[in-house]
Amino acid sequence: MVENQNSVDLLGKADRAPTGRFHYKVMFTASMGFFTDAYDLFAISTAIPLIVSASIFNVTNSFVSGMIGAAALIGAVIGALTFGRIADARGRKYVYGLEMAILVVFAIVSALSVNVWMLIISRLFLGIGVGGDYPISSTIMSEYSNVKSRGRLVQVVFAMQGFGLLLGAVVGLVAVHFTSADIAWRIMLGFGAIPAASVIYLRRKLPETPRYSLQTKGDNKAAAEALEGITGAKDVPSSSSTSVPRSTRGLLAKYAALLIGTAGSWLLFDMAFYGTSINNSFVFAAMGYGSVKNAVLLAQHTAIGNIILAAAFEIPGYWIAWAAIDKVGRKTLQWVGFIVMGAVYLTFAIALTPLKADVPLFIGIYGISFLFGNIGPNSTTFILPTELFPTQIRTTAHGISAGAGKTGAAIFTFLLPAIESAYGLPAVFSILTGLSLIAVILTLVFIKETKGLSLERTSNQEMATAQIMAGSSNNNVPGK
Repeated sequence: MVENQNSVDLLGKADRAPTGRFHYKVMFTASMGFFTDAYDLFAISTAIPLIVSASIFNVTNSFVSGMIGAAALIGAVIGALTFGRIADARGRKYVYGLEMAILVVFAIVSALSVNVWMLIISRLFLGIGVGGDYPISSTIMSEYSNVKSRGRLVQVVFAMQGFGLLLGAVVGLVAVHFTSADIAWRIMLGFGAIPAASVIYLRRKLPETPRYSLQTKGDNKAAAEALEGITGAKDVPSSSSTSVPRSTRGLLAKYAALLIGTAGSWLLFDMAFYGTSINNSFVFAAMGYGSVKNAVLLAQHTAIGNIILAAAFEIPGYWIAWAAIDKVGRKTLQWVGFIVMGAVYLTFAIALTPLKADVPLFIGIYGISFLFGNIGPNSTTFILPTELFPTQIRTTAHGISAGAGKTGAAIFTFLLPAIESAYGLPAVFSILTGLSLIAVILTLVFIKETKGLSLERTSNQEMATAQIMAGSSNNNVPGK
């Protein structure tokens, strides 16, 4: 055995511990971040018509409007990669809460923007905070969870996105109704600072996870103290520390096939999900719901459409995933979700004209793509990287996967208005159909099932530790 028996015993107790008060505390602390992340990323969908029409911004082309929508996503790529690496090198606790502080500051700055480039740059920095939250919150929840309920606990964290989506649309609708257009978009963007600020203190107070303490730092005492929070029982470690090789150079390459699966499927999903969600105002306008000549009316109609999609399809999708994730499994939910999404997009690519004539039918079929997206890949692409990679590279791999997703989201969010303008919505949906089919193949070939297994088994932690030890040994050989 590579890991000492005391480590195995401690982690076994964490895996078997019933879901309790500490789990719920971690779940709330992490989930409020994703509530805010979703609000900040998707409130811009309602705000864009007002921003584009604002005289102080003088937005006259699709490049600038595309950058307004994509800036936070570009920042999210930077944040996911940066925070993911730091959290593996220095610890999850080391940076936990900093990403929320970034959200608070730049949500306020974006709301106070006096020109379009100030808005774009502040949204980019806000996105760094959003991206940073992905690998850390997901990993903290996963590493604290028991085996039986791990999927559901991590899914609750992610499911709060649905309520963030809904709140973004509601705040947008209220702001447009009660204030002027010039003030409404500022309220929408600035409101995101409030939920983010509510959890900074709680995040800073969370202890380091037992797995990171044991498997990366080799600190048995810290792991035992963290375990006490989970089980309520004091555990006396065999020693205060265990020698753990720290070099992980080359370890990520050993998991390259899994990384292709997690990063590739996330990239393809986010191209579809964010590309359409953030550009819903264009989709609604193209089908005749709203008015491209009246920014306030278009913002109102976009908000109403987003509320319908969130309440009727997206939120139920998250919670169906919650019920199924530990029973059906992650892999099955992911490929089935991609197939249904592809079928919906193909329907629109072929029959867009008759569907545009029936707005309820259009929204109903369009909503199914979000329903099955959330039941499947939107949830599973978030959960799987926390389970498939060992502790030493878990947040790094999750950050790469999330960064790939947000890269896809930024690309398609930026390009969709131009594609729609040049070739029409059928071309957009044809592209999305192809992306969904490729994602099905990636899932079936590169993803393995993780339900009901410990993180040590799903990530082959023992092999990873042996690889690090071998690498450290080689590095100590003279002449190497």
